[in-house]
Amino acid sequence: MMKSKTNRSSRQPIQTGNQVWDRTDQRHARSRHNLLELILFLLISISAYSLKDFNLFEAASEPVRQLLGYPPSATLISIALAVYCFSATTLVLTGIANDTRPITNWNQLGYRSAFYFFYSFSGAIAGNFIPVFLVGICLYGLDQCHIWVYNCKAVQEQKELLGGRF
Repeated sequence: MMKSKTNRSSRQPIQTGNQVWDRTDQRHARSRHNLLELILFLLISISAYSLKDFNLFEAASEPVRQLLGYPPSATLISIALAVYCFSATTLVLTGIANDTRPITNWNQLGYRSAFYFFYSFSGAIAGNFIPVFLVGICLYGLDQCHIWVYNCKAVQEQKELLGGRF
């Protein structure tokens, strides 16, 4: 009888410890995902920089150019980049303020990299590479900050729940 009581009490800390490690792994996975996205963005940026003199619109055939119409001006793309930067910053800062779990998906990589494509299509990537690059790096920095703040609060909550055992 005494042995089963000891086993039950010893199981609880092991399960709690496993849950702590599982949550720790989830936190690390979020951070790794964001850093992997950053590395991919840097690789895309290097590719875009090496093709900065390439005009995608001029490279297209005449029927494709007629189908697509005129490319947007660099000013309109810059306005779209500014709006995207402002809205993404607002979403991340709101997430930090509301203690929401950071979102880890691949959409942001596509959004941030698409501006290279837009500028390449309009033939203005050489003059607008730096703003796209800086916006992408700053937003990834904000995302990493959001992950860090969320993880710090989660670790503090786990310490309080465990009563300082870990």
